[in-house]
Amino acid sequence: MAEWVTGAAILAALGVATPDATDSAWADACAAAVNAGIDARMAGVPVIDPPDPGAYPELTWAATIAGAEAYKRREAVYGLTGYVDLEGAAIRVARDYLEGIAPIIARYATVGIA
Repeated sequence: MAEWVTGAAILAALGVATPDATDSAWADACAAAVNAGIDARMAGVPVIDPPDPGAYPELTWAATIAGAEAYKRREAVYGLTGYVDLEGAAIRVARDYLEGIAPIIARYATVGIA
């Protein structure tokens, strides 16, 4: 499995300067989930086989964004973000934490026809 993001990178992106053991464990779990999810979506793509996260900074950045979203999900009680839209309806988190970066992954995962 490629390491697109680490737990430490997620904590740094969120500004968690002094994480406790629980924060670090949760960030590591989120990083593992994001890494596995991106690898699954990139499976069979000849351009990124074997995957080299250092060669694709856009994917590494996107993985950090997805990792931060996954990390913050534990604060979204029953899937509610704590925000409301203009009509007062509660805003829910997306079902898939990779949904926000799906277009970026698709740029690399889509095999072109030559």
